[in-house]
Amino acid sequence: MINFGGDGSILRAAGRLGERQVPLLGVNFGKFGFLAEYELPELLVNLDKVVNGDLPTRQSLLLNVTITHGTERIERVVVNDVVLQRAPDKRMSHVFAHYDGALLADYFGDGLIVSTPLGSTAYNLAAGGALLHPELSALILTPMCPHTLSLRPLVLPAGGMLELRIEGEDTLTITMDGEGTTNLNGGDVVQLRKSAAPLTLIAHPTRSYFDTLRLKFDWSKRTTVSRP
Repeated sequence: MINFGGDGSILRAAGRLGERQVPLLGVNFGKFGFLAEYELPELLVNLDKVVNGDLPTRQSLLLNVTITHGTERIERVVVNDVVLQRAPDKRMSHVFAHYDGALLADYFGDGLIVSTPLGSTAYNLAAGGALLHPELSALILTPMCPHTLSLRPLVLPAGGMLELRIEGEDTLTITMDGEGTTNLNGGDVVQLRKSAAPLTLIAHPTRSYFDTLRLKFDWSKRTTVSRP
């Protein structure tokens, strides 16, 4: 699949493919172009290689997310992240996280970001989470303004099942890949598992992942301060 647009349209395309993933090439018509690595002239030059499957690919995990909201059940494939956040006019959120049945942490604060490695450069990074290489099989949990100094971003293996339970009378919102918002209430449960089908992006033939970090984020760039 060739996607013409920005990073957001790649997220939507991959999410709609669900378990039926095919190699995806992004042509940047947006502003940032972190996932959409190709510009239009680069696609035209490499079109024969695209068709023949001669370009490098990079696989990243996807998440299967199941939300139990009262009697309603919502299922979705997520590329970047799942964000639980307190409603603007409500008290702090209270989320109990379990991993493979064991209590992981009690997240009390403004919310929680669960990010894939590919999505670690998005909201997770802005909230102080670490960068994860996109080919890692891991998740990162980043609390948002936690009500304790000891709760910090945590990296987990992606092979287990992560369960988030909303406690008490709290009202939260959940947003997946920055698209659509659903209200959650006390007793609702969010389950996250690694999808069987990974996302396959057609990578740029002359740029590594670290080259893209430097190009788009000025990663590891040293600034020169002029002295008066």
